[in-house]
Amino acid sequence: MAADFYFILLLVVCCVHLYVCPFTKVEESFNLQATHDLLYHGMNISKYDHLEFPGVVPRTFLGPIVVSSLAYPAVMILKFVGSSKLWSQYVVRFFLGLLGLLAFSKFRKSIATKFGQDIGKIMVVLTVTQFHFLFYISRPLPNTFALILVLLAFHYWLDQHHAKFVWISAFAIIIFRSELCILLGLILLLELVTKRLTLGTAFVHAASAGVSALALTVSVDSIFWRRFLWPEGEVLWYNTVLNKSSNWGTSPFLWYFYSVLPRCLMFGLVLVPLGLWRNRRTWELAAPCLGFVFIYSFLPHKELRFIIYVVPVMNAVAACGLSFILKNESKWHLLVSGVVKLLTVGGLLGSSLATVLALYLSHFNYSGGVALQKLHTLLENYPEPCHVHISVAAAQTGVSRFGEINPSWRYSKTEGLEKGSPDMLVFSHLITEPECYEPKESPHFVLGVVKGLSGIEMVDRICILERKNWRKAKT
Repeated sequence: MAADFYFILLLVVCCVHLYVCPFTKVEESFNLQATHDLLYHGMNISKYDHLEFPGVVPRTFLGPIVVSSLAYPAVMILKFVGSSKLWSQYVVRFFLGLLGLLAFSKFRKSIATKFGQDIGKIMVVLTVTQFHFLFYISRPLPNTFALILVLLAFHYWLDQHHAKFVWISAFAIIIFRSELCILLGLILLLELVTKRLTLGTAFVHAASAGVSALALTVSVDSIFWRRFLWPEGEVLWYNTVLNKSSNWGTSPFLWYFYSVLPRCLMFGLVLVPLGLWRNRRTWELAAPCLGFVFIYSFLPHKELRFIIYVVPVMNAVAACGLSFILKNESKWHLLVSGVVKLLTVGGLLGSSLATVLALYLSHFNYSGGVALQKLHTLLENYPEPCHVHISVAAAQTGVSRFGEINPSWRYSKTEGLEKGSPDMLVFSHLITEPECYEPKESPHFVLGVVKGLSGIEMVDRICILERKNWRKAKT
C-alpha cells in the first residue's frame, strides 16, 4: 500500500509537469511527429512528417511504435467522441511518462532491497522535490526512451540478473543512445572485475543481444525511412567521427559538474557526500555514473538531457545520506539536532519552491504551440478554411501535427519564406517571429502575440498574422 502511494505521488507530479507544459521543442519533434503519424496515418508512410522534414540525423521508430501502441485505444476513443488532437498529445506523453515511472519503480524496489525500505521512500521524496527528472520523463526525447531501458538495466544490475542487464543495455545502446556504452560499459566492467560475472557469459549475451538489437532496428527503421539504415549508427558517425555535434554549441569541460548536477539534484547534492561517507556500498552505485559524466565531458557539445540517467542513482546515494540524518538526529545535542532538522526541512522546501518556479518559467518556453492553439481559438467560429504558415521558430517551440486540429485547414512548414515576398500572399495566416513582420510592407496585420521569456524579461516571441482583407474576400 505504501509502495502504491509513492508511485502515485510520482505519477501525480509527472502529470502536473505535463499539464503545465504540454508542448514540446525541436529535440522532441521527431518522436512526437512519428507517434502522431503512426496513430493517424497507420502504414501510409507517404504522409509521414519525417519524409518531408527528416532532421539532421535519422532516429528510430521503435520508441514511437511502443508508445503509440499503448496510447492507441485511448486515442481511438478520443477520435470517436470528436475530441481535439491536442488531447491525444496529452495521452501519448502520459503513456511515455507512465513507462518511465514503471521502470523507475523497478529501480526503486531494487534500491530498497539493497539499502533498506526507507532509502527507497526517501529517494522518491527527493525526486518529487526536484525539477528535471520528472519534467523530462514524459518528454519524447531519444534520451527519455533510453532512460526507460537504463532504469531497467540498473534494476537488473542491482538484483544481479546479469543476462537481463546485458540484453537491456545492448538494446538501449544500439537502438536509442550509443553513448550509453560508457555508462553501462563501466557497470559491466565493474561486474567483471569483481568476478560477479564471467567474461565468457558476458560475451555470449552481449553478442546475442547486440545482433538482435541491430537486426530489429535496421529491419524496422529501414521500412519507415525507405532506405537501408541503422539510425543510431548514423547518429554515432555524425557526433563522433564527423564531430558535428559541436555545431549546436559547446560548454566548458566541467559544466556537467558545476552546473547540471547541482540543478538536477538541488538539495540532494548536499546529501550525496554524506551518503558516500556513511554507506560505503554507495560508492559502487556512484562510481560508474560519475565516471560516465567525466568521460562524456570530453565531448564539447553538452546538454542536460545527455546525463539525465545518473540522476536517479545520485538520488539513491543522497537518500542514504538523509536516512543517516533521520536515524541519528535524536542522539545529538538538542541544539545540533534542531539545526539539522531546520536545514533538512529548509533544503527540501527550498528544492520544492525552486521546482515550482522552474516549472512556471518553463511554461513560457513553448510560444509556437501556444500561438497555434490561440489561432484556432481566435477563428473558432469562422467558417472558412485557413491556410497557415508555420515558421521555423514556431515549429521549434511547440508546434506539432497534434496541434493541427482543424481538418479543413491547410498547414505549411515550407522554409525560406522571405519577409514581404509575394509568397506570403498564399497564406491567410502566418505564425512567425516578430522580426519577420514589417508593418508598412507586410500584406498581413497582427492578429495576436504570444510572449515568452528572454532571460528574466517577458518579450514578444511569436506573432499571429492575418492577411489584410482576407475575411472580406471570403465574404
